[in-house]
Amino acid sequence: MATIYLIDGEKGGVGKSLFCRCLLHFLEQKKIAYKLVDADPKPDVAQIYNGIKDIQFVASDEATVMYSQTAGEVDKIIDLAMKEDVIVNLPGKVHQQVKVWIEGNNLLDENFIKESGVSFCKFFLSNGSDISLDLLEDSLQTYKGKLPHILVRNKGLKLDWSSVNQSDRVIKLKSKHQFLEIDFPGLRRTDIDFIDQKKQPFSQVMAELPLLTKQRVKTFLSDTMTAIESTGKFGTTTQSSPNKQ
Repeated sequence: MATIYLIDGEKGGVGKSLFCRCLLHFLEQKKIAYKLVDADPKPDVAQIYNGIKDIQFVASDEATVMYSQTAGEVDKIIDLAMKEDVIVNLPGKVHQQVKVWIEGNNLLDENFIKESGVSFCKFFLSNGSDISLDLLEDSLQTYKGKLPHILVRNKGLKLDWSSVNQSDRVIKLKSKHQFLEIDFPGLRRTDIDFIDQKKQPFSQVMAELPLLTKQRVKTFLSDTMTAIESTGKFGTTTQSSPNKQ
């Protein structure tokens, strides 16, 4: 069975693109086949990793789907997932459009999943802000457990998550919804900028990094890969328990 992994966060500036690149690096290192769909109007990930750039979520209601000439382009994602996992890098503010596509086609129906062999999973990037948690709650409530969520706590944007984890709001959210949690370690902004300028995958740019930058990036990637592997979503044996701290 192939899985469509949505890289989401529903707002800009929460680290979706960087995490997506790390996930692709993980898949390549593990020799796991995938297809990348960069649905952002400015497809920065697809400039670095070979990906599809012309699929975007544009329909926010059923009427638009019925009469749009381009709304059906997102259906290609299902065709891609018939062969291998698909990583979809989402832009911000497309929750409604993705919802219309998934629910309008009943893609989470058990019979469809069984017939197609295609399932879904969402990595939800968060900076720990109230707005970000609002968007996470909205996503969880929308799919009501039918679309597994993995909260990605971006420690590059909020180093200490203890106050968030212990807040009444998050405790209530965890009691109502089942979801996994992983930490996304931080990396110095100067290191990220240096790598971005090269527009190359991590595996290629590593040889060009200054010694200490290279050491920091190696540690960052190693910790990120360990976190991704802990979800148990990619044929690994270690499975994170829901609501992992």
